[in-house]
Amino acid sequence: MPIKNLCLLLLATSTVFACKKYDDGPNFSLKSEEARLARKWQVQVAYYSLFTDTPSQGEDQTYIWQNLKIEFKKDNTYTLENYNIALTEKTIETGNWEFTDDLLRVKTTGTEKRYDVETDDLLSQEGKNSTWRITRLTKKECWVWYQNQVDPPWVYFKLNSYK
Repeated sequence: MPIKNLCLLLLATSTVFACKKYDDGPNFSLKSEEARLARKWQVQVAYYSLFTDTPSQGEDQTYIWQNLKIEFKKDNTYTLENYNIALTEKTIETGNWEFTDDLLRVKTTGTEKRYDVETDDLLSQEGKNSTWRITRLTKKECWVWYQNQVDPPWVYFKLNSYK
């Protein structure tokens, strides 16, 4: 291979790996962040941070969050659905989402409503503002720190897409 072609190949390779946006990848994607995020997600793994930025050092709370599903839609709206552990209360949160300027975080602003599962009675309603700090975003996986307050503790989610 001529030196010129080798240099171009090395330059292209270093550029791809230098452009890694999220801590956990991917290194390269042909789809935009919006195209990768706009889909339905469900919790695969959940860790409570316990004031650490290393998920495996936190407390495994997958059993608490295993019913959480969220859909980020192309029109910048979202719907989050979750049940409590006893499956007696259902939470539905709806609102709008947007990326921060650096595309590393998604901010959600909406309304959270809690319902009694048996009677479908509204138990509570409140405004909800959260930030989802992305560490990995592919069309099948989204790893995020769910920040619903300024300081830890936060919850780390590994989300998988579903249809």
